[in-house]
Amino acid sequence: MNGNKIRTFMEILYNCPFILLVIVTSILFGLLSDGGGNGRNEHSIAVSQLLGDEVKASADERNPSKGNDIITKDGRDTKNGEEEKAENGTAQEDKTLQNAGARKENNDKIENDSERKEDTADSGKRENMGQMEKRATEFVEYEPVETNSRYYSDAGKVALTTAYDYVLENESYFNDAAFLGDSRTLGISDYAGLAGADFFCDNGMTIYKLLGDDGVTYQKTGEKVDLKVILQEKHYGKIYIMLGMNELGYGDTPMYLKQYLKVIRQIKEWQPGVIIYVMANLHVSQEKNNIETEFNNININDKNVASARLANGKDVFYLDCNPLFTDEEGYLQADLTFDGVHLYAQHYDKWRDFLFEHGVEREEVQQAEANGQPEGLEKMGVKNGENASQ
Repeated sequence: MNGNKIRTFMEILYNCPFILLVIVTSILFGLLSDGGGNGRNEHSIAVSQLLGDEVKASADERNPSKGNDIITKDGRDTKNGEEEKAENGTAQEDKTLQNAGARKENNDKIENDSERKEDTADSGKRENMGQMEKRATEFVEYEPVETNSRYYSDAGKVALTTAYDYVLENESYFNDAAFLGDSRTLGISDYAGLAGADFFCDNGMTIYKLLGDDGVTYQKTGEKVDLKVILQEKHYGKIYIMLGMNELGYGDTPMYLKQYLKVIRQIKEWQPGVIIYVMANLHVSQEKNNIETEFNNININDKNVASARLANGKDVFYLDCNPLFTDEEGYLQADLTFDGVHLYAQHYDKWRDFLFEHGVEREEVQQAEANGQPEGLEKMGVKNGENASQ
């Protein structure tokens, strides 16, 4: 009887091989689910972890200085650790401005709050430094707008004048000063009354041409001079630089920053102990502001933020006098300008007074060096002429 059942079963398998396939597949699946299946899952997890590590490593290579500001390839500034700031509830405080113009209303409050926080946290350290307060330039964030220009992007922040215990000066402070720049600097030369200073400036001057072989006009003689030779033969105590307007449509912002850094490094090599002031470019009027071209305040602010990154609060300082001349929306006030770009002659006295109010004494710089203040541009994350790593 059993033999008949076996023969019947074998005949069924012979006539229906699909049943045999189902049985064999079930047996194999059972075996693999105990060992091979777990192995495949473990392998998948390992691959995912490996890819994650590679992504993390790549990000670390792009951002070697955690916590410092960086400038990305598209010219945008960002900051490592912003997610952590958001978790701590401080990111919202940073976004107190919705546009560059709002800075005019908030500068005093921001600077006073920053000083109070700094005084509380570092009071002991400041006593050891002779009550001297040195900090790098501070930035105030806002919500950026999208841009599609290859020359700039919205920086998403504005730079404040470098926080420092400035000294009120007079005209004699500028007897060993040199001003380097474009037509805005030419206006200071003509109307600010700083007769003791040397002015090397031209209409159309750029950071790329400043130390070039074509030279720059020395305003006291009206002759073209080789600034490279001048800076190696005559020593200055202070050098003021204001360039960036004529660069708005030439090269992108990282390229501008790279060249600016080269110029500052070269000047410091030729002028040991010099105090360098990086001056912000004035915004343009609403009529002159053209978002469809590169000539607009978003681009100007992008360049200003980049150059402000070079300030270290020790021997390089960023000065922004825009709040003196701009309206609530960040435009150069129409009644102060004859062309939407340059000030009327009678308004340069405000600029002069601003410079008087932001003096840095050489003795303070030397004391800062003796007390181990940050060693200049490298401490700001800017190395070998490359993008900063904010």
